[in-house]
Amino acid sequence: MNATIEETRAYFEEAAKTAETLRTEGMDLVFIAGCEYTIFSHGVFPGDSFNDRVMFLAPRFPSGHMIEDIPQALRDKSVELNKVLRSFVEVIRSQFGGQITYSAGSWEVVDWSMFDIVGIDYYRRGETAEKYVACLDRYRIGQPLAVLEVGCCAYEGAAERGDGGFVLLKGTNPDGTGIFENDMVPTRSEKEQADYVGTQLELLNDAGVDAVFIYVFSFPCMPVGKEARDLDMMSFSLVKTFPEMESRSKDMPPWVPKESFHRVAEIFGSMEQSEQSQK
Repeated sequence: MNATIEETRAYFEEAAKTAETLRTEGMDLVFIAGCEYTIFSHGVFPGDSFNDRVMFLAPRFPSGHMIEDIPQALRDKSVELNKVLRSFVEVIRSQFGGQITYSAGSWEVVDWSMFDIVGIDYYRRGETAEKYVACLDRYRIGQPLAVLEVGCCAYEGAAERGDGGFVLLKGTNPDGTGIFENDMVPTRSEKEQADYVGTQLELLNDAGVDAVFIYVFSFPCMPVGKEARDLDMMSFSLVKTFPEMESRSKDMPPWVPKESFHRVAEIFGSMEQSEQSQK
């Protein structure tokens, strides 16, 4: 994050060497050549920081991934992005013999011909199920399609916000309590997160997506607590972790499943059973 193109390319070259060692030892690997590069790193969008680059993006892409037409300004930047990604792929393929993909933001118009798998971050922000699924069509180009990020936070109303759910948390006070938008502490709801995750998994599976990854397993920098100290509800994690001063933070494992964890396990287990029964 916040690395230059040259720094990222050098890092990927070294990472690809290690990945190839593991691959030749029998591990089934896919190399992901970055995530939403335009906002997380230097060289495509203007700005010295993540916030600067998001400020460039926001007015040009107000509707999230359901926008019908990508604005020309973002298409122009995507030309630059593809040059950068192609330079990454070249050094990765020079060291790694396995499949390569990229985790694309919905505002990025990626030339997928350089990759083996189409990889997208595909959150839902209150769109109908029909529209959410229909907008996958722009990614159906005859290659495997993987949703590399989807999920939501764990409070009432988080599902409607999708990937923007965290923005209600504006910071933290010295005592560890959260600073929330309009000074209103959200109401924790693990059920809302679990229902969202479950619905998205079923929709994407029925739509023929080849792989789905839930964002994110654990996020220990946002521990669980009571009321304004509950930062965990503002994270996307499937498990909750604890503040360092609590003894439970030293347990192994140092986390406890949320409802969404169990929902994911149930759905994947059901899918596996269905697949086995068809063999």
